[in-house]
Amino acid sequence: MLSGVTLLTASLFLSGCGEEPAPTSGETATGLTLINQDWNDRQRETAWYTSFGSRIMPLSWFLVLEEANSEARFSRPDNLSRFGFAVAGQSAANPYNLPIGIASTPPHDGESWVGLGCSACHSGQVYYQGKRLHIDGGQALVDFQLFEQEVIAALQATLADEAKFARFTKALSAGKGLRDTLQARTDRLVEMAELNATHTPYGRGRLDAFGQIFNAVAADFLDIPENKREPNAPVSYPVLWGAAHLDLVQWNGSAPNSGPGPLVQNATTALAVFGDLNIHSDGMGYDSGIEIENLSTIQQLWYHLRAPAWPTSVLGAIDTAQAQKGSVIYQAQCESCHSISVQSQSKRELKATLVSVDEVGTDSTMASNFVNAKAKSGAFEGEKLLYIAGSKLGEEAYSIELVLHATLGALLKHPWESIKAGLYSFHKVYSAPLNERPYTYKARPLAGIWASAPYLHNGSVPTLAAMLSSERPVSFAVGKVEYDPQAVGLGEQVLDSEQVSLFDTRAPGNGNGGHLYGTTLSDSDKRALIEYLKTL
Repeated sequence: MLSGVTLLTASLFLSGCGEEPAPTSGETATGLTLINQDWNDRQRETAWYTSFGSRIMPLSWFLVLEEANSEARFSRPDNLSRFGFAVAGQSAANPYNLPIGIASTPPHDGESWVGLGCSACHSGQVYYQGKRLHIDGGQALVDFQLFEQEVIAALQATLADEAKFARFTKALSAGKGLRDTLQARTDRLVEMAELNATHTPYGRGRLDAFGQIFNAVAADFLDIPENKREPNAPVSYPVLWGAAHLDLVQWNGSAPNSGPGPLVQNATTALAVFGDLNIHSDGMGYDSGIEIENLSTIQQLWYHLRAPAWPTSVLGAIDTAQAQKGSVIYQAQCESCHSISVQSQSKRELKATLVSVDEVGTDSTMASNFVNAKAKSGAFEGEKLLYIAGSKLGEEAYSIELVLHATLGALLKHPWESIKAGLYSFHKVYSAPLNERPYTYKARPLAGIWASAPYLHNGSVPTLAAMLSSERPVSFAVGKVEYDPQAVGLGEQVLDSEQVSLFDTRAPGNGNGGHLYGTTLSDSDKRALIEYLKTL
């Protein structure tokens, strides 16, 4: 007789075996050029617009909210594109014509909420000769801080300007209680922004994800203000193709990817990105807004996503003779850390290489912050690390331990749903032990490296050519800039001065030193190696 778990596994497997339409590419009505990455239109739009539980404000508010300094709607595509969001157009999956990565929750208690989805941070854009290439799973060039600031400014202006508030109320057909509700939500967003205030501007394409989740759990959810730490180590949004096949993820390799690892990692993100958690809820586990079923759906899509191939029709042909020469150099100089990922092997299992920060020599701020972050345990003191198992948390704990406990508590509030989600998104990967304090950075396979500039964990190097030089640019523009297919990465031509930020490598956490491998090669060998990297 089959066990319940076996029956569940079989039913989930069979439910996912329907015939999928063929992968698609082409151009959207808004001018985005889509590359074939093994997703069809349905899969792509599911990844673009599915919510994991991020809640900025009610969707109805967002659709009628005006910009702070005008009567124009904040949610207009041309306004949201200023922050770096890509717009693909209206569709059945996107009835309100929101940008890629702006997602709304299912209507709980009759109200849908708008927030950020996975694709807000993991959708890249490459601009070249009037073309705009969209890279699914790539690192977004969104300015998170600017977006947050202007959302808050728009809400505050609505409260301060009686005419603006009257238009807002009329558009919603709302009653007298709206002002109090609007004030409370605005205050909450201001509180979250102040919690994560930092002297290190993130700019486009970066976020101190660990710093902000540490603050969310240790200072906000636990309600211990002195646990706050400045999130001053922004890193680039990592590319997601191949990530689900690795044994370890995160820039420092801190998260094992086997078993329930992906679900736990994604649930942690859901708490950090305008999420909520009630650590005093009744019964087992902690109430949260995490959309558990949606997380497993999205994880399945990332598993099947391929790295984007170099688009010769847009960026030009690859010099095959040079690439062949470069492959030999790669094997000798790079492959010991950056293994080759064969994209055609759909169930490939990949191992990441962890390199000590002292050895690689790149900016240590992110790695140091992670291993040194401690906080008072508060209400978690005496609770088990893994909520139902593990050692008990003391008066003080490492911040990552508090985050792990909170996330597992949120998932165990809905154990059956979490089990189903874990089974549905399960894929075999190499097993790696949990290292809670890794002073390392992860070297991954370099598939699609051409589409993931700027480089290094903190986005401090604009091109592959600069990576192979010991003298790297001190500053450069990030955002809407012309792609450089020779140097491979961000070029120097700014296409829209309002959609770029200046990256200054002299700022704390922004160092561009280290990873000097290949810098002593001859110019000829460097050109050959770069040509080969285009083929990955």
